[in-house]
Amino acid sequence: MTAENMERYQRDGGGPYSSNGAEGGAFVRTRDGLDAPDVQCIFAPLALHEELIGPLPGPGYTLSAYILKPASCGSVTLRTPLPHSKPRILHNYFATEDDRRSMIGGLRFALAVNRQPALQSVRAAPFLVPESDSEADLLDFVQRRAHHMYHPTSTCAIGRVVDPELRVYGFDGLRVADASVMPTVPRGNTNAPAIMVGEKAADLIRGLPPLPHRDRSAADARA
Repeated sequence: MTAENMERYQRDGGGPYSSNGAEGGAFVRTRDGLDAPDVQCIFAPLALHEELIGPLPGPGYTLSAYILKPASCGSVTLRTPLPHSKPRILHNYFATEDDRRSMIGGLRFALAVNRQPALQSVRAAPFLVPESDSEADLLDFVQRRAHHMYHPTSTCAIGRVVDPELRVYGFDGLRVADASVMPTVPRGNTNAPAIMVGEKAADLIRGLPPLPHRDRSAADARA
């Protein structure tokens, strides 16, 4: 990013600053027999190396794969009784065979997209890619390079930390209204689900009754 690019964005709304970063994406079933996609792939027209703070070899693009419904489960616990102590966070990535299979399949999909003719004219030398397409090399790459996506959820899950009205068990007058109350990770980006949680929390606090059930089949028939 440069001062010239900022000037261009302020002048006509174009250039790199007009990009949301994730310009393209796909929801993918990495193998047969799955009821729904297990991996989301994202294309970004910039090199997302070490959260944009690592040294870059030059201009580039990034193809990433993320597990949509991870079965591995981590934990967030107290480290000490002191309120200013940092919590103890255990990510526990890839603890299950299904997660490892999905991640390897997603990585293979991203590598296959990278080999398509449409990208040949803009692709330079590869940067941070697996040694080969073998399962061993892919798993080694994942274990060394993978990190979380920006959609953590479920640390205050309904039924475990909060009740169905989002009230924290054991405390009076305390509710949680964000993505942490989701019992499991939703299969996709968390922006819309988090808004839904906030809207529902507002209704619960105000004591409003639930919205009436809408018969979608009848609505679709009228359309």
